[in-house]
Amino acid sequence: MIFLKVYVLALLFSPLIQSAFSLSELTDLYQSPQGLGMGNALTADASGYQSIYYNPAGVANQFKRKWEVNLLDLQGGMGLNTVARIWKNQSFGPYRMFGELKQNPGNYYFLNAASLPSFTMRGFSISLIGSYQFAGQSDGVSLDTDLRQDAGIAFALGRNFAGNLFKLGFTGKALIRNQMKGIFSHDSLATLNDSTFPSLFKEGWGVGFDLGILVTLPEKFLPTLGVVWKDVFGTQFHASNILNSQANGVPDAISQSINAGLSFHPIFSPKVKSTIAIEYKHLELTTLPFRKHLHLGIQLEHIRELYFWAGLYQFYLTGGVGYRVKGGNLELTTYAVDVGEGDSNRENRRFAFRYTISF
Repeated sequence: MIFLKVYVLALLFSPLIQSAFSLSELTDLYQSPQGLGMGNALTADASGYQSIYYNPAGVANQFKRKWEVNLLDLQGGMGLNTVARIWKNQSFGPYRMFGELKQNPGNYYFLNAASLPSFTMRGFSISLIGSYQFAGQSDGVSLDTDLRQDAGIAFALGRNFAGNLFKLGFTGKALIRNQMKGIFSHDSLATLNDSTFPSLFKEGWGVGFDLGILVTLPEKFLPTLGVVWKDVFGTQFHASNILNSQANGVPDAISQSINAGLSFHPIFSPKVKSTIAIEYKHLELTTLPFRKHLHLGIQLEHIRELYFWAGLYQFYLTGGVGYRVKGGNLELTTYAVDVGEGDSNRENRRFAFRYTISF
């Protein structure tokens, strides 16, 4: 019922997020359970509508005669310590969560929900975006938070060159973002109610672009290099009041980022295939600690139905399982993110799920 409530909220208020705040969490506009289970190393192996968000060149890998339509795409994730707070508070609404965070200082709380119905064919994919994400931490006196609600649409175009050895892709996305970010005193938050709480937000619309390439060598295990330049030169927002009539100001821009990945695809038998991937994220952040750049992942695939994932996300263990058949998918993943500042390491363990109705 908790996940159902989260999903309804996502559909009604069309929420999404990029990065957390002063604790320096690095996340993307969208992360799939498959990607998270593989240590978030998917730049060289993105497929289907996931390519829109990981590497648009991946849409050129779609089988020529296979179309994919996701009528329902329900996804969510939550930090393990956040589950207890929501259960105790009997609410996942951020305004009602602020009191719980004040009573439990020093803990990092995270939750998200998303709905991304999509259509994919070879060389093209389009997806609607509706997502909600909350990250926050209190010291007992003030709350440091990043709460974002996004609605939008994104599409990817991809094409093969040089006999399918080289693929080039382009993503375009249009977003409306309603964001509450910064440090707020609990005393000031206590004076608000449901009708005045939206005044803390900033809202804006923005248009962004990604560029991606894939290079696959015709050698054993099909070694593949993937590179993506996300939010080329940054995605800027312009003030609006479409989702929130009380919003005042403009959300933070989404900074550009560059990721590079390499993957191999050993085949153990006609029924068992695998993918081994390594990725270096945020090449543009030269001062970022090495562990926050590095991502490793492995996938075992059994007859294109049952998938097993494992990896390292910033040196933290990840894992998951997926069951994909005609009519829908179910995926479950656990992963952890480093939310420490600077060179300090701090693990925040989470779980995520995805359920689709598709054909």
